[in-house]
Amino acid sequence: MSEEARAAAFTPQVGLFRRRPAGAERWWTPIVALDFDVHSGHNIALTACCLGMAIGVGICIAAANGWSSLGVFGVYTALLALYHIAEYMCVALFNPNRASMESFMFNPDQGNYYYKAMLVSVAEYYVECWLCCNAKAPGLLTLAGLVLALVGQATRSLAMITAKTSFNHYIANRRELDHQLITHGIYKYERHPSYVGFFCWAVGLQLMLKNPVSLIAFAGVLGHFFCSRTSYEERTLLHLFGTQYEHYRQQTPTLIPFVDKGMRTPKVPAAPTRSD
Repeated sequence: MSEEARAAAFTPQVGLFRRRPAGAERWWTPIVALDFDVHSGHNIALTACCLGMAIGVGICIAAANGWSSLGVFGVYTALLALYHIAEYMCVALFNPNRASMESFMFNPDQGNYYYKAMLVSVAEYYVECWLCCNAKAPGLLTLAGLVLALVGQATRSLAMITAKTSFNHYIANRRELDHQLITHGIYKYERHPSYVGFFCWAVGLQLMLKNPVSLIAFAGVLGHFFCSRTSYEERTLLHLFGTQYEHYRQQTPTLIPFVDKGMRTPKVPAAPTRSD
């Protein structure tokens, strides 16, 4: 590596490491600082490497312990890491202009509720294993949860791939040049496949772990969240697409309940970004 390339790789603008500012030469000032908000090749590679290692560790734990409670937790670890890396890959490959470090979806709600929910589910799993190990013995519920989680992951990823540049993790209220109403592929059978996929994935993981408290909590909270979010998105799409979206809505069902209640067709035609 040339001196110019080596210097560029560790500049505050490009590299993973940021130099400490001049005039901050105190003993507690770190020599290097990590800035994971910067969408750089270093950050992408490091994050993907960590997720890949988590998938590998989870698979190794599952292979070493077989059909047991610890083996199931290994599968859970692998599926959790797979979700995050799939989120980024679908955006980076099919909607690269909107790819960022947020595309890994480590903090989708911007309030750390996702982290807390996952930590609670892991804590419940191990507490219940300690109190009653037999209750966590893998069975039909475990297998059903695994299948549901895999179906949910496949559904969400397929929705993102089908929508391509029309997909956004966040609801957009105005039209971009590359946005269009997606009605083919999986969207021909479900209006909000990404939401349905995430719900199945999250609930399936808790069913696989046989976490009764987290299962009920995840289903209730996510159900309420997606009902509210989808109702808002449908009103936005109706306002922007008008009769075009109304026709699509009447022809295509959704598994999310209470969405069609009170919907009316406005008259302003345009196209927002899909977030589902």
